[in-house]
Amino acid sequence: MAITFVSKTSKKRSLLIDALRILAWEEYKSTNKEALKNLEYGGYAVFDKEWQAEDIHNKGYEDLLAFAKSLEFSEAELLSIRSKYYAKKTNGATPTPTAKTPVPVQNKPTSNGNIPEDVSVPDEEYDVGDLF
Repeated sequence: MAITFVSKTSKKRSLLIDALRILAWEEYKSTNKEALKNLEYGGYAVFDKEWQAEDIHNKGYEDLLAFAKSLEFSEAELLSIRSKYYAKKTNGATPTPTAKTPVPVQNKPTSNGNIPEDVSVPDEEYDVGDLF
C-alpha cells in the first residue's frame, strides 16, 4: 500500500462525479421502475454496470463543470444535492419535518421562564426527490 495525496481539484472532481451519479441513479430508478422493482437493492447493480461504462469517468474537472452547466446545474447545486442525498441516507426513513408538522421539544424553560410547547420547522428549499 502507498500513501497518496489528493489535490483539491481531484477531490472536487470526485465529488462532482458522485453528485452526477446520484442524479443519474435517481433518473434511472424513475425511468426503469418496473424492470428494477424485483431486483436486489432496487436494481442498483444493473445501473452500476452501465454507470461504470460511462465516459464521465474520463473527464477532468473543467470538463465536468462544463457538462454540469450543459445540464443547467452549477457546481454548488450539485454539491448541495449530494449533501442532501447523503443526509437523507444517514437519517434513514425518518421523515423530514414540514412547516405544518410540529417538532416536539423537551420541556426546558426558556430564558424568560416560559416552557415552549411546539416548534415548527420550515420546509426545505427543495428535495432531491422533487427533481424527478
